[in-house]
Amino acid sequence: MDTQRNEIVRKSNALVNAMLDLGLQANRFLAFTISRLDPTLRPKAGEHLDVEIDVPGFSEAFNIDIKNAYREVEVLADQLHRKIIQFESGLGERIKVGIITRQRYLDGEGRVWLRFDEYLVPHILGLKEHYTPYRIRDVYQFQRSSTWRVYELLKQHIKIGKREFDLDEFKWKVGIYGKYNSIGDLKKRVIDPATEEINTTSDIKIQWENIKRGRKVTGFRFFITPNKDTKTHRERVRDKIERAFPPKPPKNPDFAHRLREEFKVAPKQADQLARLWEDRENQAEKFLARIKHDHDAGMVKSLGGLTFRILRDEGQKTFLPGI
Repeated sequence: MDTQRNEIVRKSNALVNAMLDLGLQANRFLAFTISRLDPTLRPKAGEHLDVEIDVPGFSEAFNIDIKNAYREVEVLADQLHRKIIQFESGLGERIKVGIITRQRYLDGEGRVWLRFDEYLVPHILGLKEHYTPYRIRDVYQFQRSSTWRVYELLKQHIKIGKREFDLDEFKWKVGIYGKYNSIGDLKKRVIDPATEEINTTSDIKIQWENIKRGRKVTGFRFFITPNKDTKTHRERVRDKIERAFPPKPPKNPDFAHRLREEFKVAPKQADQLARLWEDRENQAEKFLARIKHDHDAGMVKSLGGLTFRILRDEGQKTFLPGI
């Protein structure tokens, strides 16, 4: 179960801003589907993307009875098939596209494939900048679709540390436009529950305050910080490693370059590993050889992710014992 919930969802910021009014289960299903994409793949211009759904994995991640999971997946896929989202290019152009454009079922084997439209693919695959990442485990306990929306909109701004909305903009982006005309109802039904759920179950903590013009509430200002209370032991270890090896160029840039190019490790992580294994790169070779063998045999889903985890864990165990 932990494996399913540690998968990372990556959505472009434009897609996050366009996702206005999906229900809770549809948000869960879409996030799970995106989380299973190989982050090392790159979108090809003009090509759609067919994705096989891991139905037992979805059932496990969100505590759905496996007996009902296949029926639930088809219901949710139908919802995504009907859902049209709109992108704005900034040049006066609007593009409307369905989240998925095709469903395929092999009932005898319980297998399901969904197709993402060619325009949507660059918003979920091969993202390097202007995107919002989060783990399934940081959202799976949400009980309201509005909490999910508030979380995504604020997670976008975690590095900035705050985000402001005017009143109509907030209601529109959260998918509740035309509802809760009373500020008191809006706070009671949406903002306060979202704050409680996000602060107790996710990787961020939020606080908020009113923005006023005179005595009238015209918007909200949110403050966003990392949530140390929900970090796992491994994440606390990672923080210690990052403090021990602060960002700086590694002494052996060739090793970092090899990790990036051959093993598809993200640039920041490649530099961290190169610093961790400085002057001991030859000791890393036995792990890299095993990773390459498993990858060539088709046993590895994410080459970069596996390489980072193994070299980080083995390096920490060998060179940083006790932290």
